[in-house]
Amino acid sequence: MTLSVRTLACLCLFLLQFVTTSVANAWDATSHRLSIYVAWETLSLDNRNALHQLLQRHPRFQEDFLDQMPAAIMLATEEEQVRWLLGQAAIWPDMARGFQGEDAIRYNRPDWHWIDGAWVRGGGIQGNVYVGTDAHPTIEGSATLPNMDERDATNIVLALDYNLQRLTHPLSSAAQRAVALCWLLHLVGDIHQPLHSGALLSSKLFTSGDRGGNGIATRGGSLHAIWDEALRSQPFEDTLQRMIATVRQTDLNVVSLDSSVWLQESREIMHEFVYPDEIKAAVLRSERRNTPMPEFALDDDYIGRMSALSEDRVTLAGIRLSLLLQRAMSN
Repeated sequence: MTLSVRTLACLCLFLLQFVTTSVANAWDATSHRLSIYVAWETLSLDNRNALHQLLQRHPRFQEDFLDQMPAAIMLATEEEQVRWLLGQAAIWPDMARGFQGEDAIRYNRPDWHWIDGAWVRGGGIQGNVYVGTDAHPTIEGSATLPNMDERDATNIVLALDYNLQRLTHPLSSAAQRAVALCWLLHLVGDIHQPLHSGALLSSKLFTSGDRGGNGIATRGGSLHAIWDEALRSQPFEDTLQRMIATVRQTDLNVVSLDSSVWLQESREIMHEFVYPDEIKAAVLRSERRNTPMPEFALDDDYIGRMSALSEDRVTLAGIRLSLLLQRAMSN
C-alpha cells in the first residue's frame, strides 16, 4: 500500500503529538506549564511579544523548542504557540539534565533546583525536619550581591538572584538573557514545591538527609515523586481555569516578590504537613531495629490535601512570575 504525501504528513504530526504529549505529562512539565499559563493571563501583549522575541535567541531554540512542538500546537493560533513556547521555556532546565558533553557543561546546573534546608536568609525557619537527631547549625545566607558571578549561585535562592540579574543586565547578550529567562521561569516554580526547600534528617538512616523525600518510599513512588505528580491526574484545562479564577480574585498589589518569603512558605508546609507523624515514627523504629524503612500507603486525605496545596502553590508561582516578568521587562 502506498501512502500519499498528505497521509504521511498527518501520520508524522500524530506521532509527534503523541511523543511530545507523553513527555509533557510529567509533574514538572505539568506544573511548570500551568504556572506559565497562569502568568500569561496577566501579561500584556507587549510583554508577551517581548518574551517571545527574546526566547527565539535561545542557543537551542530550534531543537528544544520548535522541534518539540506538538502537532496540535503547530496547527493552533500564533498566540497559543507563543504560550506553549513559554511553557517549554519553564521546562527546559529539566531537559538540560539529559544533555551530554559540552551542552551539559554549558547548561545543566543540578544545584540550582533545590537548597540545603539549613540555609536561611533574613531569619525564618530551617527547611530540615530533624527526627531523633540534633538540628544542624543554621547557615546564614548572604544578601543579594550586585553583579553576581555564576559561581556564587550555589542554591535555588541564589540562582534566582543570579538569573534575574543576568536577564536584566544591560551587558548580557540576547542568548544569555534567553537562557536566564528559562531558568527564572523554572526556578520560581521549583521554589514553591515544598520538597525543594529542605529534607528529613535522622541519626542513622538519613544522616545527610533524605534528598527532599526521595529516600522515603511510598506505594506510588518516592515521597518526592508523589508531590511532583500531584497535579498530573487532574484534567489540565479544569485545573487551569480554577487557577485563573483565583488570579482574578487576588489583589496583586500585596503579592510578595521576595524569594526568601517564597522559601519560608514552602518550608512551613514541609514542617506542618509533608512529613506526617507516621513517617517520622517509622524512621525511628527502623533505626532502633536496624531494619529497612517500610513502603508507605498515603491515605486519601493526605493525597487530597497535597493536591490542593500543590494547586495553590503553582497558582501563586504563576502570579509572582507575571509580576516579576513585568518588572524585568520594563527595565
